[in-house]
Amino acid sequence: MNALSAQDYYCSVVAALKQKNVPPGGEAMMDAILAAIPQTADKIIDLGCNTGWVARQVARAFPDARVVGVDVNPAMIEVAREAARLEASAAEFVCVDGAAMQDVARGADVIICGGSAAFFERPQDVYRAVARCLEPDGLLIDCHYIYDADAPLSLRQEEQEMFGLGWMPNGLCDIAAVYEDAGLTVNKIRRLSRFRFEETAAARLARSILHAVPGMQELVDAMTERRRLIGQLARYRYPYLLVAGSGRPVAAYPPAQREITKALATLDLFSMPIPREPMEVLRGYLPYRFLAYVGDPDAAPGGGRAVDVLARTLQTLGIGPDARVLDIGCFTGLSTIVLARYFSEVTGLDIEEQFVNIASAVGRTLASPACFIVGDGAGTGFPSDHFDAVTMTATLAYTPRPLAMLAEARRVLKPNGLLAEFVYHHHDRRPETEKKIREAVGPDVVLAPLSQRLAMFETAGFELVDLIVVDTGAASPTEQSMLQEYIAHRERLLDGSKTSEDIQEFSELFTHYTGRLSEHVEKPVAYLCLFAKSEARPLE
Repeated sequence: MNALSAQDYYCSVVAALKQKNVPPGGEAMMDAILAAIPQTADKIIDLGCNTGWVARQVARAFPDARVVGVDVNPAMIEVAREAARLEASAAEFVCVDGAAMQDVARGADVIICGGSAAFFERPQDVYRAVARCLEPDGLLIDCHYIYDADAPLSLRQEEQEMFGLGWMPNGLCDIAAVYEDAGLTVNKIRRLSRFRFEETAAARLARSILHAVPGMQELVDAMTERRRLIGQLARYRYPYLLVAGSGRPVAAYPPAQREITKALATLDLFSMPIPREPMEVLRGYLPYRFLAYVGDPDAAPGGGRAVDVLARTLQTLGIGPDARVLDIGCFTGLSTIVLARYFSEVTGLDIEEQFVNIASAVGRTLASPACFIVGDGAGTGFPSDHFDAVTMTATLAYTPRPLAMLAEARRVLKPNGLLAEFVYHHHDRRPETEKKIREAVGPDVVLAPLSQRLAMFETAGFELVDLIVVDTGAASPTEQSMLQEYIAHRERLLDGSKTSEDIQEFSELFTHYTGRLSEHVEKPVAYLCLFAKSEARPLE
């Protein structure tokens, strides 16, 4: 047949036929790539540029930036340079291995990887090189196909052999783990629609003409065979856009500016239904129960604004206003009340009867249509395929049985339903840090990287659809001091039996729990994640 490796042979065919190298997802992905590039980018690298189509599109959209395509295959670079010359494109092209691209790519504001990662033999080395080359706030824009759990193994093996693939990640969790190893932090993940190449009359005519050219028959046949396999694989995979960075990610939806008077009114509203307790009782409360007593509604990481973002994202993804929504672990109900502004039938569920009573009382005060019930998120009692959406607000971080809760969410969701949950990526996972956070937040909190969080959902039979960074915000020292003084004053008025020493201890507990140890540990990154039910059965 030929003496080249499968990967080199495939590259030689692409180069010889001068094919347009669209990224996973086609031109829709190209649009997503361009939208992700900051307007201020001065230096943009197209890593594994193939025949250079992506780099030329970027150069056209960002005429003031220096755009450089790099590829290890000299035939690809030759074709890319020729195409750039014919189009009068400003894109440059350099033949170099991705793991050794520092001289070319150092100081990059953006590095694009438009699907070439599948050919990396050692992805860890390449992504470490990416991290070294990026500016401090630089971005990696990365495109991948992620395969369904039921994709036939025979097709995947044929794909690996026919294209010479070097890296076949087992889900998004594998990609996130490689990023973490390289020191990159995820900014965004977005799933695009399934994509397949259209078999047009023009394409058939071009193949027919090329097939008649001496020496081209083998190349045309080889590409036709590969297109056949790509067509078969198309029904089993989604294209994903991943954006990661060398710095801390910036939230796409920052929280609204805090109004201290509103914060105080909210504390009052949610503490009204709660009878006062002596310090010997409050001292033994778990953190979340103490915060409920104070009146902190804890709508979600990022507050009520983040729940607004959740609701609007659900709408964008097809969940209509008549949807039936279950809010698991609703706590004192603010998240459920916010969701009820967007959807007609919203039920808040919590295993703690006291929290459900508070939520119900507040809901009545606000004339909210939200319904609240006591129940276990791991066994709700609702029929299967009942809800259009299931929401959680970091609920899985507070339960010792996250997989049981995910299994129940999957059961009660309709086939086209969506699951929303807020998850954290913890950089600092030292035992002493975990101890401090558990003392301040709750005993079931587990410090884990994003890759492990995603693996848990993938194991439970969910596929990520969208991931958004959430700004959790923080009260300023002045605001924190005002809140502390107010709740101490309110407690003194409401419970005259508490001594000055009791009020001082009460105030210190409030500061400890609401401060979330921000001065003592590195703040984790919070994400709003939207998941669809996988069409395949979850892993056992």
